[in-house]
Amino acid sequence: MIGKDMKRQVSQLALGLALVVSGVVSGCTGADVGNSGSGSNAPALQENGRVYSLIATAEGTARLRRAAAELNYTAGEDIPLNGLNLVMVRFDLPDDVTGAQAIAALEAADPASTVGVNHAYRLQNEPPANNRRNFANAMLKWPAGGCPALRPVGIIDGGVDENAPALSSARVTNRNFGSGSEQSRRHGTDVASVLADPSRLRNLRLYSANVISQDTTGQDAAGAAAIVQAIDWLTQQDVKLINVSLAGPRNKLLNLAVNNANSRGAILIAAAGNQGRTAPPQFPAAFSQVIAVTAVDAKKRAYRRAVRGAHIDIAAPGVDVFVSSGSGGRYVSGTSIAAPFVTASLAVMRGATPSALSSGSEDLGSQGKDQVFGHGLLQADSLCTLG
Repeated sequence: MIGKDMKRQVSQLALGLALVVSGVVSGCTGADVGNSGSGSNAPALQENGRVYSLIATAEGTARLRRAAAELNYTAGEDIPLNGLNLVMVRFDLPDDVTGAQAIAALEAADPASTVGVNHAYRLQNEPPANNRRNFANAMLKWPAGGCPALRPVGIIDGGVDENAPALSSARVTNRNFGSGSEQSRRHGTDVASVLADPSRLRNLRLYSANVISQDTTGQDAAGAAAIVQAIDWLTQQDVKLINVSLAGPRNKLLNLAVNNANSRGAILIAAAGNQGRTAPPQFPAAFSQVIAVTAVDAKKRAYRRAVRGAHIDIAAPGVDVFVSSGSGGRYVSGTSIAAPFVTASLAVMRGATPSALSSGSEDLGSQGKDQVFGHGLLQADSLCTLG
C-alpha cells in the first residue's frame, strides 16, 4: 500500500518464494486451492485441467518434471521469465486429478516451487452512460496543458489501438500474451487514452501488454499465467510503472510475480474492482505492494460498484469520464478508468514516490484513511513540479 508497505524490503524473500509458499501474504482471502470453479462462489478459471509452476532454479524444474512424469501429468515447455528470474512450466492433468491435488503433489516434490491454477481476471469497466460530463482534470487540479511524461508506463489490459486520437503524442509498443477481442481492445484503448491524453501527459512511452483471451465460459478474461508473463516482459523493458485494470481472486503465481517485480523497483497500480461494496478484496489491487485505486463521480461520491476495504489506497475520477477513443469520443465508468489517472500522476515524477500521492490527496469520507476512499482524492496540482 502507499507509504511504509511500498517501502518494505523483499530481498530477504529469496526471490519471493518463502512467503508465497507459506501463505504469508497481507490481505489474503483464501488459499489458491485450484477447484473446478463450478461452484457459485468459486473463483473463475481461465482454463480447466491445468496448473502452472514458477520455479527459480534449474534443479527445481527438473524435480517437478520428474514428479509430473511419475504422476502422469504432461509438462509443457519451459517459459523463461528473465525479468523476474523465474521459469514458468504448465502441467496438463489427467481427468481424475483436480487442481488442488496437483498443486499439493507438485509442491511436495519441490517445496521451493510455487504451483497454482490459472485464475481468470476481468476487465473492470462499465458500458457508457448517457451522462455528458468532462470534469476529471478540473477535479484533480491537473495542470493546464498537461505534464511531460518523465518515465515510461506499461499497461496490462486488452491491447491498444495506436491510432486512437488521445495517443497522438504517445509512442506505443504492443505485445500480445492473449488472443484479444474487439471489446477488450476497446477497453485497453480507453485506459490508454485516459493515461496518455495530451491534456494530462505529453510524449509518453507506452508499453501495452494484451493479456485477454476467452475463458472456460467463452467470456473475455486474462489468465494469471498471461499476466505473469506480461509483468515479466515489462520488467525486462525496464518499465517501473505498471497499470493493471483487471481484477480477480488471489493467486499465488501472480503474487510471486508482483513480489519479484516490486523488488526490482516496479510500482503496480491496479483497479480496486467493480464487484460491489460487499465483495471481498480483489487482486492484484489487494496485494500489499500494489496501489489500489477506487473510483468517484463528479460530486466526489463513491462509485456504486467499487470494492471497499482496508487495502484501498486512493480515489480518482471513474464515473462518466470522457475518453477520446472511438468515433467522437465517449463516456465510460469503472475503477478501470480511475487507475490510469493515478498512474499518470506517478509518471510525471522522476523519482515516483507513492507517498507523495497520499500526502497531497483531498480527504474524503471519514477523517484519515478509510475503506471507501483510502487516503482520499488524488490531487495533481503540484505533481509536475516534483519532477
